Amino acid sequence: MVYLLDTNIIIRFLVGDNEEFLVQSRNYFEQIENASLEVEILDGVLMEAYFVLTKFYKLPKDEVIADLKMILSLDGVVNSNKIILFETLSIIEAKNIDFVDALICAKSKLQNYGKLSFDSDVSKC
Repeated sequence: MVYLLDTNIIIRFLVGDNEEFLVQSRNYFEQIENASLEVEILDGVLMEAYFVLTKFYKLPKDEVIADLKMILSLDGVVNSNKIILFETLSIIEAKNIDFVDALICAKSKLQNYGKLSFDSDVSKC
């Protein structure tokens, strides 16, 4: 069975501000790393994790992006859109635009979609 991973598991794992949840999240991520637990990380979950870590916890953007890429690369993460999510994070890092704009840019680039937007950030990529 593939499980949907919620944002709070990612946050507790990366921030470690609740000992009980840190232990549980580490256990989950150990299983995800060796693929004994398979998960999908929805676009919105990744976006929320990025937002919470950078805005609420005020962690450095580059550190958060590296951590989220590491999580996406685990063997038990079975997203069919991993490449798009990696590209989204890379665009955020390179262009300093928000997650949704970067996701639009990534899908446009990798899946040959056109883009319709009034947002100047979308035209940056």
